[in-house]
Amino acid sequence: MNYIKLNITDVDDKAYEVDCNIENPNLVINDEFINKICKKYQIPQIKNLLLNLGVNNMALIIKDYTLTDTVYIEEFYNIKSYISILQIQDVNIHITGQTIQYFKADSSSIFLGDCNVDNADIGIFKENPDKIVYSVDKLELRNVTIGKLKLYAECKNIEIQSSNINELNNNGNMYRDVISTISNFHIWGNSSIGKLSIMNKIEKLTIEDSSITRLLALAKVSIDTLKVEDSIIENCYGFKKEHFNSPTYESWQWIGKSADNARNSHGRAEANYQMAKALYPTETKGDKLASHLFDFCAGYGYKPLRVIRASGVVVFLNTVILTIIKIISILSVKAIPLNITSICKGIKVIWKNFLISLAMLAGQSSVSMENGLSYWLSIIEYLIGVILFAMFVNALYARYKE
Repeated sequence: MNYIKLNITDVDDKAYEVDCNIENPNLVINDEFINKICKKYQIPQIKNLLLNLGVNNMALIIKDYTLTDTVYIEEFYNIKSYISILQIQDVNIHITGQTIQYFKADSSSIFLGDCNVDNADIGIFKENPDKIVYSVDKLELRNVTIGKLKLYAECKNIEIQSSNINELNNNGNMYRDVISTISNFHIWGNSSIGKLSIMNKIEKLTIEDSSITRLLALAKVSIDTLKVEDSIIENCYGFKKEHFNSPTYESWQWIGKSADNARNSHGRAEANYQMAKALYPTETKGDKLASHLFDFCAGYGYKPLRVIRASGVVVFLNTVILTIIKIISILSVKAIPLNITSICKGIKVIWKNFLISLAMLAGQSSVSMENGLSYWLSIIEYLIGVILFAMFVNALYARYKE
């Protein structure tokens, strides 16, 4: 025997309580069922409907119901009922204090609080040839435990607070070539999700004080704004740069973990570089200048081939400076005529200075220089070469250490 108390409020805010003993393990609540009760107890037009359930292993179906916008379901004297199947269609639902084996709903607003659910499907009833996606204005889960949750509806707002979900598949819709959009997806309040799959567009994704063991990016995924605070995302799969409108540090973390799990060393190195690049601009004054130089020379240690570019710049600058010094020393003694002979001698001087600069950068001790500015410039270039070589070795290790 299952017991249900119907708490009904009419349009004049007058409250009624109706006790029902249900022998049948299946109960369908619709307009006809409620109208019979209202007629029997002389209840006028109703404003609110609240069900207090004291049931065990009951299948409850709410469909073809239009008398109120929302149906409220609560526990009976703080004792959770066990519902084998709960199906909701075309009516908003607010449920607290229930244990549900299988939950199916197509509603504009869905609230689950302090519930245990084995399996939940949202948005699977309706199919149409025009591929119109079923839309849910708000899905709110508060202090619930769910084994597997599958979303086949376009949920505009998703709030998950203080909940434990073993698997959440956010499919968005049942069509391969149709993209659904979530305006706001908020996970917070020490929530824990074992596996989260994303297969639609999210305008704003916020994760606060929560943890996700496995985060998967499937087809059609797109995230405009991402915010992660005091949360742990252990493993990510399938995320790429094009999945984010404006990649942030957290975005690159997900991309890097995805590349690591895919054994993509290039993608992992690029993600590590972008994360370092996102952090270094927070430096000030001299540290900021040093970070820019480190980026130019070795890509914060993740782009070893940039050392070749930096070395070329150093050789070029030192060649120019040595050539200018030589020209000034000649002009202090005599004028330089503009003819073919002078041009050929000038090219030879430039080539000689280039070889000297290249040799000093490489640390060749066989090159002899006269004392003076040219000598000290070559010594400085030698020291720069040592630093660049150290950067190169470090960058190679960071890039290919695994």
